Amino acid sequence: MKTSLKIHCIMNSAVEDVLAFKTCCGLKMFDQNLEIHLINQSDAPIVVPSYCDLETAEGTKRINTLTPPGEHTLKPGELMAFYCSMDETLWSKVRVISFYDIKGNVYSLTLTS
Repeated sequence: MKTSLKIHCIMNSAVEDVLAFKTCCGLKMFDQNLEIHLINQSDAPIVVPSYCDLETAEGTKRINTLTPPGEHTLKPGELMAFYCSMDETLWSKVRVISFYDIKGNVYSLTLTS
């Protein structure tokens, strides 16, 4: 069975403006400047919790403030978008971002500057 999760990061996306428009009469989400897309490229569903690890030269930092929270089941071919507030100085130091599934598999993306 093929198991793969593609990760795509968009720093300073327009997500804050989009979310402000969609939630104009309700919940406000400010400073959501990092958008992360996960695409299930495997043959089976993958259940992904809403956290990731950022690896820098100084060590690894767990980000557990991703929106939407909880565990998410991605069917084969399905895309999931997470959002968070990210310090740009920290983001500039990130070498690897890693997500996990509930079975313990690690899916990583090496970032290039």
